[in-house]
Amino acid sequence: MSSEPVRAEWLSTTQLKSTAARHFAEFCQQNFAAVSNQAHFDPHLYQEAAQWVLERLEQASSLGEQG
Repeated sequence: MSSEPVRAEWLSTTQLKSTAARHFAEFCQQNFAAVSNQAHFDPHLYQEAAQWVLERLEQASSLGEQG
């Protein structure tokens, strides 16, 4: 694991349209800060998974499936 600090700028809520996606991103911001220093933490995997969920939440919102 690198000694460089792990950054989570990609978790910005400003471009998210759905309430669910914004809430999930806010949760991820807090969670990312809490777990990013743990051994075996993979920030790239975390980012990939969180972005996948955010995309699905935004898609569901645009289809009217949730708010």
